[in-house]
Amino acid sequence: MTITVEELEADGAIREELFEYWEAANKRMQPWKFDIPFKLTPKTLQQWWPLTDLHEFCLKTCAIYATVDIAFPQELAQYLWAKWFHPSITCRFGEFFAKFVASYLHDSPRTVAELLVAHRCICDQVLLRQVVLLPADDRPRSMTFNARSQDPCEDHENYRLEALFQAVFIVIDTLPPLNSCWTRSRHDIDFVADTEVLLVRTGEYHDLKTGPINFGPIESVSEEIDGNGDVRRVKLGDAVDFILELQRCNTDGYSSGEWTTALRDLDKDK
Repeated sequence: MTITVEELEADGAIREELFEYWEAANKRMQPWKFDIPFKLTPKTLQQWWPLTDLHEFCLKTCAIYATVDIAFPQELAQYLWAKWFHPSITCRFGEFFAKFVASYLHDSPRTVAELLVAHRCICDQVLLRQVVLLPADDRPRSMTFNARSQDPCEDHENYRLEALFQAVFIVIDTLPPLNSCWTRSRHDIDFVADTEVLLVRTGEYHDLKTGPINFGPIESVSEEIDGNGDVRRVKLGDAVDFILELQRCNTDGYSSGEWTTALRDLDKDK
């Protein structure tokens, strides 16, 4: 069965069915992708990626770089989905809170300075190719819905790098205590929030409605690491809450004046 655009526009029930299908598929797909993260090495940074890989960095709020081989990718994905997804949002296929990047291979970037350079390289390639497709871009057949094949080139215009993705990222450089993740049920994911991470602002903020990122609201629950205020040690749960509030304040429904009020309220909750 083939569903045309005209049929989707004419039949609200089909539109609702399609949304429910994509939502369910996205919820299954995103945790699975945390088990096969993008492997960050000097070689992969120098390559032109297939569009299907390139699209994985689009429609994501931020990147999460792991410089240690974490033992709980599925729990991390489930925690992030529970924090990020709300039934009232319009969830586009491929959209999620984070793109998980493995930076724990023998030649992977490890330091914040190296990760900043790598992050900029990733953003530069996506920004370039989301505007102009390369002649070498392959056209593999990928996802299907009711037997209709999707060509990544056909849907390419819907994939864009988020401004917040360019502005901030998370680094998992420590593991939680073994008794936190090995002795608990896989359904108990609270320990994920207590994992200590680095929250890094890149200095790229020109497309953010809220302007330069201000870590002031999380100063009481974090520690400055680098001496200039761009890197803070914080629990993952607090970092996620902070970035989600940034995301909400950079949507069309917010005015720039609501940013400081919203984050002030966030700080009061701690």
